[in-house]
Parts: sequence; structure tokens; C-alpha cells
Amino acid sequence: MARVKHRVGINGSLEKIFETLTTNEGFAGWWASSAVVNAKIGGEIDLTFEGLTVLSFKYTDIQENKKVDIQCIKGPGPWQDSEIFFAMEQAEDQVFLTLTHQNSAASEDDFLYFSTKWSCYLLSLRDLVETDKGRPYPNDIKIHLGD
Repeated sequence: MARVKHRVGINGSLEKIFETLTTNEGFAGWWASSAVVNAKIGGEIDLTFEGLTVLSFKYTDIQENKKVDIQCIKGPGPWQDSEIFFAMEQAEDQVFLTLTHQNSAASEDDFLYFSTKWSCYLLSLRDLVETDKGRPYPNDIKIHLGD
């Protein structure tokens, strides 16, 4: 099983962070070129990365302002069947967002890209919450040629 885990502190509210994971504007503000979201358990998310691919997920758990779990139901390679867990925790002066991305059928080498790229996208999410301007695809931080 391949797995990556990251944590970022965000100067923002639980509510605003939760919105980034449950709305069209949220996902399109920090991750994808555009998004179509049906934010309920079993509901689907279609994330379009313009000129590249579409990733489709379904919500497997939603606990308002606490956690959002999704599973990839359509995507290339190690995306397929990946599980992504977002957990939010209020600290005194910030919210910690922890992301866990895992796939039982993938290898650690399959996740080399994810291990680095999730840091870029989590910082994009942080910037969206803190400044109202994230860096979604195609304006994300690139980690190699062709990214």
C-alpha cells in the first residue's frame, strides 16, 4: 500500500476550509481548473484539469467542519481507487488540515509525484482561505517539466 500524509496550518475558519472541500468554487479555487460537486455521501465530484484529464471522486464521509473523505472512481493509473482523507482540527490560533492519500493497489514509487505535489496543492488551499487566491491547475507550482 502506498500512502502519503501532510499537514498544514491555516489562518482561517473551519467553515471556510470545509467549503474548499465541498463546493465547485472551493475545489476550482485551489486544485482543479473547474469542478462539479455534489457534496453528500455517495455524491460525486468531477475535477477537470483543462487539457490534461478529468478526475472523478465520490464522497465516502462528510462531517461538517471536521472531515471530508473521498475516493477516486475514475482517473489514470494510481489515482484509480485512491482514498483521500481531509481532517480539520481547530488549534488556538489556526486550523490544522491533515491530508492522507492512500491506495492499496499502488506502490511507493507510484506515489512519488503525489508526495511532492500534495504539498503544493495544500499550500494553494491555504492561500485560498487566507488571501482568497489559490493556485489551481494550470497555475499551480510545477514540480517537473511537463507537470
